[in-house]
Amino acid sequence: MTLLAILLDVIALASYYFQLNTGGTTIYLLGLFLQAILTVGLLWLTITYGGQRYANPWLFGRHVATVRFTIISVSFILNAIMTFMYTINYFDINRLIFNH
Repeated sequence: MTLLAILLDVIALASYYFQLNTGGTTIYLLGLFLQAILTVGLLWLTITYGGQRYANPWLFGRHVATVRFTIISVSFILNAIMTFMYTINYFDINRLIFNH
């Protein structure tokens, strides 16, 4: 599942660079839909993760997430933020991502 999360991040990054170099309203809308689909997929990966989520609590005196679960969780959080940024960019609220 961790490799799938990294693969989805690579697809999102490639989509961003394609939109950055191509531009256009329809391209931005397709990118927004793709980013939303990737975010939902990462949410599904985060919820259905079957591995160990937390490391030994005696190690640091509190629950620490494992590296695999951290990669999936951080990937979901960053892609959710990017979906929000794509949305406010598409509706011309803020042009922080694409300066069109």
